[in-house]
Amino acid sequence: MKVTIVSLMIAALALAGCQDKPKTEVPTNQQATGSLPAGHPPVGGMPPAPEGKSAMPNDAVHGGAKGDPHAGLKPMPVPQGVPAKTGNVLQVLDGGQYIYMEVQHDDGKKIWVAALPMKVAKGDKIKYADAPALPNFPSKTLNRTFDALVLTQAVEVLK
Repeated sequence: MKVTIVSLMIAALALAGCQDKPKTEVPTNQQATGSLPAGHPPVGGMPPAPEGKSAMPNDAVHGGAKGDPHAGLKPMPVPQGVPAKTGNVLQVLDGGQYIYMEVQHDDGKKIWVAALPMKVAKGDKIKYADAPALPNFPSKTLNRTFDALVLTQAVEVLK
């Protein structure tokens, strides 16, 4: 009997407590604007785009330049302190968004290196930022799979 009464009291308290929920309001841009520094964009995302214009900037990251994510990017020199390898270019294949270079290192090992398009020719000596080779890398543009391929943005032709 006592267990039943205690159980009913707990249930009644639980139900009474669940009915009165705290009231919360989501701040609007107008409420938050007063506390932001001058020039700060509105809280809550980008403002609506003008009629007939895209809300996103027209750059490579957001689909500009005909949707090429690499538009405007160029290979850069290997930064100081970054592990690098050098070798002679045996072949150069144009893959559109990338160039593929077969490189023979001084120790005789060969590897394929992919980089952003740049001027490089068979016989050039290059230096590139070393990275783990990706096994069985497919290139849809060239319609082939490379046994191992190093993807890098840091490549320079040595003189």
